[in-house]
This record gives sequence, structure tokens and C-alpha cells, in this order.
Amino acid sequence: MSGVEEYVLKSNGLRVLFHHRPETGVVTSNITYLVGARDEERGETGLAHMLEHMLFKPTTFDIKKGITAGGAIQFERDTGCSLNANTWKDRTTYYFSYPTSHLPRAMEIEAQRMTGVVLTDKALDPERNNVLSEFDMYNGDPGFALSVQMCGTAFHSHPYGHETIGYREDIEDYTAKKLERFYRNYYRPDNAVLMVIGDVDAATALTHIKNTFGHIQNPATPIPRFSIKEPKQESLRRVFIQRPSTTNILSIGYLHAGFPSEQWIAGVIMADVLTAGPESILHRLLVDTGKASGVEGSPEPSSEKNLGAINISLAQGVPHTEIEHLVLAAIQALSAKDIDSLVKKTKAKMLTSELFSRQSSMRIAAELTEYVSSGNWEAYGKTPDLLRSVTTKKVLDCMRESFIENNMTIGHFIGKQ
Repeated sequence: MSGVEEYVLKSNGLRVLFHHRPETGVVTSNITYLVGARDEERGETGLAHMLEHMLFKPTTFDIKKGITAGGAIQFERDTGCSLNANTWKDRTTYYFSYPTSHLPRAMEIEAQRMTGVVLTDKALDPERNNVLSEFDMYNGDPGFALSVQMCGTAFHSHPYGHETIGYREDIEDYTAKKLERFYRNYYRPDNAVLMVIGDVDAATALTHIKNTFGHIQNPATPIPRFSIKEPKQESLRRVFIQRPSTTNILSIGYLHAGFPSEQWIAGVIMADVLTAGPESILHRLLVDTGKASGVEGSPEPSSEKNLGAINISLAQGVPHTEIEHLVLAAIQALSAKDIDSLVKKTKAKMLTSELFSRQSSMRIAAELTEYVSSGNWEAYGKTPDLLRSVTTKKVLDCMRESFIENNMTIGHFIGKQ
């Protein structure tokens, strides 16, 4: 059992997930808006991420109080709380973790950020420059640059085809008007899930939530949603990037099931068996033999089918095509006997990690966020049993289904000196 209870504010439909963790002295509050990169139109990629940045600026409420740092930042300075935010394919999430006595202030700040963000060109321009610098930093990384191109190649129609930060050209064209429209469309009680996890009773938490969020009204317009089906992939897709660099990367991308299905969990175990640590299949095949300096990979948690990848950092002078053929042939040749002990070890490791993660309010909130964004938070309580149910055969079947030509996008980052 997860110990999570759900409540809904009758006044506006805000959903509340509550989990009592007594005698810790700490509360983590987390608000997840069900909007992310998948809700962005062509030419407006990265708006969800840009808006995340703007929520740390002074709100209209802060300005009236003379708070120049922004309510969230001032809260951190005053109390030493932990805070952060992140944007992903299906959601945008903001959290605070703090001593229990600060719950009323945390709720007030989140309610004010739901309606009072200042979106003017004067407020936007400096933050847009920060995001452009962030993009340039990421894009200078060969692995990120390759991932961007592979996503765009793997998806021809679905908005999972662009990275969360968006394209540089779109970031340059952001206007306050674009952000304002996006904000009003998606930052609303009926599109949010608020979590309160920690050392506070439900009655007290709900009272503070009603006092701060209960008066907020939803717009009269419906929440905009895209319903886009990706066309069937019928052949292997390829990407090549060539830059001045000493780095060479082979990335074998594959479409995987949405989170938190059994197929997704089998895919996580598969990736671990193939790439995690010195005992993994590809580490022994490539790193131990000097053909690569590292291997890594894992599927991403997203509500729909998405692109995972095995990323291989090649040793100098080793051809991409040689390793590509070697890896795919090795995976196809694997039997249940070859991977059984690794599957059991990975399951035990994942189960231990899962149980430990449920001892911290912050880690509970972080994990529960992915279930919320998938539209199935109740599965959070079933995950340990689902993990136990994944067999070696299911992992092997996942390998067979993942690494076939009409399911793969393969990328080569070629460093030229």
C-alpha cells in the first residue's frame, strides 16, 4: 500500500495527494501542472520550460509586498528550505521541502504563482537570455546534440520529437504574449495536482490548501490538448552529426512503452542488464575489450511510447559501424540463460532502491510526480509487486521487440580533429 490519499477541491477541481509521515518534522509540497513539451505547438517549442523559469520571478503579490527576489527565492533565503522545479514531456513540477511550521507560507506562494506570474517583455528578456545560454551549454555536449537530432528523426508527428528546452530559434522568438497565453491555458486548478507529504495531519493540510487555493477560478475555456498519433515506422532511421571533437558516440535508439506499464519496467531492467556496471553485457563486450570507454542507457518515464537509447562512447579509431553490428548481433544472440542472473540482481537492486525511496518525503514526491504525469498515480502503490512479476523471459522478449529495424533510430556522432 502506498499510504497516499486523494482529495479534490469542490470549488475548482484541484486534486490533492496527501501522505502522512509523522515524527519527521518535515513536509514536502509539490505541485505538478499537467503540461510539458508535448503541449507545445510548432514554432513554440520550449515554452513550458521557459515558463518554469518565470515562476521564480516576483509575482504581482510579491511586487505589492516589496519582495524583489520573488516569493519562492525569498522563502529559501528566510528558512533554508529546499526548492526546485523541472519540466518534462508531460508535466512541469515545482516543490519545496521545509520544517512543518512553514506549510502555510509554502501553500500561499504556490497559490500566488498559479495566478500572479508577471509576463511582460521587460521581465522576459533577461530570463530568455539565460535560457539561450542554457541551450548553448547543452548543445555543446555531443550526447545532447545527438539526442536532439535522434528525437526529431524518431518522431515525425508526435511532439515527443523535440527536447524539453526547445529549439534555439524558437527560444529567440518568445514573446510575453506567447507565454501569457500558455500560462493562462495550463496553469489552473483543474490542470494541477498538489502533493503534501510529511509530518502534518490531513485536516490541517487541507485547511491550508482550501484557504490559499479554494478561491482560484478556472478559465471558461477548456484545457487545450493535442491528440496526435505517430505514423507507423517502417524502416531503420539514421542520424549523423559531424563536428570538430575528440568524441565519438554510437547511440542505438529504440521506441519503448509508456510509464508505468509492466513493459516499461521490463525495459528498465533490460537497459540495466545491457549497460549498468562492469558485469553488464555490453560493458564486458565493449569496455573490457578496449572498444569503448563507457556504455549507458535507460528508458524515459513518459505517458506514451517514447525513445530510449543505448549510448556508447567509442575508443579512438574504432569505427561506428563495427560496434553497431557487434552490439546488435550480441543482443540478438542472447538467451534467457545468459541474462537470468543479471535480471535477478537488477530486480533485487531496483526493489531495494524503490523501498528506500519511500522513506523520504522529497523522494516520494519526486517519484510520485512521474505517476501523476502518466495519469495513473494509483500505480505507485503497485510498483513493487509489478517489479517482482517481471520474469527473465519478459526481459528477453523486450530485447527482441526493441532492437528490430522498424523500431530503431541509430545515431553517429563523429568527431573530426
